[in-house]
Amino acid sequence: MENLQENLRIDSKQPKEMLAQLKTQIHQQRKSLNGNASPELAAHLKSWENMVHQLQTEMLLEKSAQLSLLYEVSQSINESLEWRRTIQAVMNAVIRITEAERGMLLLLDDEEDLEIEMESTASGEDFTEEDKQFSYSIVKQALERSEPLITTNAQVDPRFEHSESIVAYGLRSVLCAPLIHEGEPQGVVYLDNRAKAGIFSDEDRAMMGAFAEQAASALHKARQHKQTNQALSEKIRELTILQEMARDLNTSLEFDRVMEGSVTWAIAAANARGGAIGTLAEEGIRWAAKEGRVDPEADPSAVSRCIATRKPLLEEKRMVLPLLREDRPVGVLYLVTEDRTFNMDRIEFVLRVADNIAIAVENARLYEALRQANLAKSEFVSLVSHELRTPMTSILGYADILDSDIVGELQTEQREFVSAIQRNISRMKVLVSDLMDISRIETGRLQINPRPIQFSDALDDAMEMVGELIEEKQQILTIDIWDRLPPAYADPDRLTQVLTNLLSNAMKYTPDQGTIAIRVWLPAEEPGFIRCAVADSGIGISPKDQARLFTKFYRADDPDVREQPGTGLGLAITKNLVEMHGGRIWVKSELGEGSTFFFTIPISVPEAGI
Repeated sequence: MENLQENLRIDSKQPKEMLAQLKTQIHQQRKSLNGNASPELAAHLKSWENMVHQLQTEMLLEKSAQLSLLYEVSQSINESLEWRRTIQAVMNAVIRITEAERGMLLLLDDEEDLEIEMESTASGEDFTEEDKQFSYSIVKQALERSEPLITTNAQVDPRFEHSESIVAYGLRSVLCAPLIHEGEPQGVVYLDNRAKAGIFSDEDRAMMGAFAEQAASALHKARQHKQTNQALSEKIRELTILQEMARDLNTSLEFDRVMEGSVTWAIAAANARGGAIGTLAEEGIRWAAKEGRVDPEADPSAVSRCIATRKPLLEEKRMVLPLLREDRPVGVLYLVTEDRTFNMDRIEFVLRVADNIAIAVENARLYEALRQANLAKSEFVSLVSHELRTPMTSILGYADILDSDIVGELQTEQREFVSAIQRNISRMKVLVSDLMDISRIETGRLQINPRPIQFSDALDDAMEMVGELIEEKQQILTIDIWDRLPPAYADPDRLTQVLTNLLSNAMKYTPDQGTIAIRVWLPAEEPGFIRCAVADSGIGISPKDQARLFTKFYRADDPDVREQPGTGLGLAITKNLVEMHGGRIWVKSELGEGSTFFFTIPISVPEAGI
């Protein structure tokens, strides 16, 4: 009886097998008394029997509630992309239900090695290095059998008598369930208790098998989702690189910059250690830019094969790509790596990068050729203009001598001939001056020397040049300059040239007795600038002609325009001069209603302390 009483002093957390054993002992005790028990003893037996029954019921309800909760949590694994968080919650619940000391989720990597992906302890504390030791023997058998494996005491289990890790780590109760999806092992769920034996039951094994099945499915989905996200992220990264590369390479068509930028982008796209870019030349490949430790000239045969076949040459640590435009090679990319191999999965992206680089290289080459041709043209124009000045000066000088009657009085007809020579030489001087200006502008040799000046002084100088012609046509000129206009910050000669060009145009395209108005003021909407408007009542400009008005050598097809002498360079030069000062120029006009040309010049800002 004392032995029975001792056995009844149990905790509700003892296994259900002990409760069943106690119930059997009570039944045997009642049977041995054969109805001769005293009322007091019978009452005790009945009380003990009820107590055992109550404990069994409570344990069953508790287990049922725990399993129900575990099932609900497990079900949510497949419904959530946050699979790590969900599986961690399930593992924590499993440890509480099974009384495991610790649990781990171990996954197979690409090399088929097991890595701890997730961990949990009954105490909730972080794992120590000692905690991370587990039995490879048990895990290996679970993976080989593709079913949950349980041992109630690994120290005496004959299946693991040769396992050194079990003895070394003092393992007793172990439960291991493999994670298998569609026949492919992915890892294991591992639980153990190093202090107690007999912790896990067959029910726990079945429960872990179901959990492992759901966890394997969730892991497979999560990996697919991760791979999809990675693929999408990689595509977005590739598109971003292509977009940024196109913007970078097209920002400037300067040849050297495009070559250097192309190498940098190619290295980034291929994840290379170094690279070089070459263009086709008469002597072969001309290497235009290099970056990193690379020597493309060390193996010219590889480059030659790539160009000849028009196909990429792909090796473990070298990549040679042809740059093709409409199947015509324009260059080659040479990329190398040292401490690793190229990722051949990215070759399609690298080839797309090479295609974009080929376009940029071709555009840069065409731009460079055009620039060189334009430079040669400008230098030729400058040379011719300079050479023309000497004979023109000589011709004009002799014409002036003849016109002065120093060598004898001229007849009326002869004087008209001399006057024609003088007029045409003057026109040629303007043409040569314009050609020299446009040449200097295009080659960047035209310089301005701005300084504080009075705008009215430049206007007076311009009027000296065109005022007489305005009077000859009996045109009415009005000038309106704001009082107390601040000094302009401009080159006086170039500002005079701007005003002269605009006044000359107004005079030429305005009929006799027409009107020309000059207005100079400070615009409220554009602080820091002086604005000048030159308006006329002339023939006006069509919208079509306005669109090309400031381009070189452009003259409208209007017969009234063609009647007037001009080169089509004046407004182009004027626009460049205004913009070199930091201002802007524009026109408002209607055909037959006259035109108004506006331009701005910056105000001179006083130096600090002045």
